[in-house]
Amino acid sequence: MRAQSRRRSAPTRPALFALAIVFGLAPAARAEPTLTADLSAHQMTIASGSAGAAVTLFGTTDAPDDIVVVVRGPEADAVVRRGPFDNFWLTAHRVAFAGVPGYYAVYASAPLDTIVSPTVQALHQIGLANLRFQLQSTEQDPTLVQESRAALIAERERAGVYIDAVGKVDFDGSRLFHATLALPSGAPVGTYFIEVLQLQGKALVGGQTMSLVVATPEAETAFTAVTGWSALLFIVFAALAVIVAAVTVLRRRRRQSPAVATVADGRVRPTKRARRR
Repeated sequence: MRAQSRRRSAPTRPALFALAIVFGLAPAARAEPTLTADLSAHQMTIASGSAGAAVTLFGTTDAPDDIVVVVRGPEADAVVRRGPFDNFWLTAHRVAFAGVPGYYAVYASAPLDTIVSPTVQALHQIGLANLRFQLQSTEQDPTLVQESRAALIAERERAGVYIDAVGKVDFDGSRLFHATLALPSGAPVGTYFIEVLQLQGKALVGGQTMSLVVATPEAETAFTAVTGWSALLFIVFAALAVIVAAVTVLRRRRRQSPAVATVADGRVRPTKRARRR
């Protein structure tokens, strides 16, 4: 019996030895990198004619990794006309794009080519050269589409809403980082999406996305005025409703009241309304 039990347990020794090696090496394996980021404010106001506004992005990593931040404004459709006589409407081809961000900027802790691989840059649309627009028109000429795309980007660069220069992400020590996201006065209103990417050896190892709402003082004032007028109109209509209800009740009571009156001598005499009837 003892020899038989030894023969049964012999094959299990290699498996137990392998498990011991696996569990012995498990604590030495590096945990998944973590990234935590946030904004100093998730709403900001840009006054027309001002120099713009800014919000601070801050965060922390569990390792001295590199950080890239991509800021994209609200998306909309855009139409570009290109032709032999520039954009003359009779001869120009109409190329329509969808999903075009109204604002675009990139921030990084080091030059992009030194910390991000070309594959990651193309996948996450890092840099103006990697921006992708959805083609809506039926135009199939690749050269014309590429020229229209380049013309659209150049136009928005001149308007100051597409930033070609890469902004700076600064580290405070080896774990804490921050960046000042500055928007010009011409930045469109709406919801912006901010993508924070964590990289190691040019490879993407973590990321986080957050939103920022941009508005103008004029829009806020108009909203407040509309809200104030709505409250005033509600009060006026409520008062009118009470008055109409009261008048209606009084009229009903008068119609239901008896057409006779009792005098002091005990005889009942008809009222004036009853005599007229």
